Amino acid sequence: MSTIGTLKYRRYQAKSPQNPDAPAKWYARAVQDRTVEFEDFVTHISEHNSPYSRGVIHGVLIDMLSCLKELVLDGKSVRLGDLGLFSVGISSKGADTADAWDTSLITGVHLNVRNTKNWSNTELRKCTRVTELTVYTAGGTLTDDGTEPEPGGGDGQDESPL
Repeated sequence: MSTIGTLKYRRYQAKSPQNPDAPAKWYARAVQDRTVEFEDFVTHISEHNSPYSRGVIHGVLIDMLSCLKELVLDGKSVRLGDLGLFSVGISSKGADTADAWDTSLITGVHLNVRNTKNWSNTELRKCTRVTELTVYTAGGTLTDDGTEPEPGGGDGQDESPL
């Protein structure tokens, strides 16, 4: 299988929530170097020798998203070919008894996407190069250009590890 893209990552240091007394360890986190907006995605598809115009592609994708939302919010799972299986999930607080539980305990509704065999972790790893996005200082501080960060942050980076 040929390489399709480059997965960029940054290292970060964190303590284990399960063992807060243990020393912090280094981990990697995937990072994106930009967001491709919907209209840019439509253009990207149309430039791949597609016989369809941008307008047709745009219309089909808008209708697809509308139908996907309608079906998953109606409690159905929707498999989009090799992309994945889309469904809705909920989070809730617990109740002491089944009779005490009601919908007021629902804390969130979220979209679930389960990958398929062609999008499995193993298959994705086969078709991507992995490269580090940043340079690190001796203290482990991240910078994009290899320079020391300004005192007090000032590097414009979100310091949240998530």
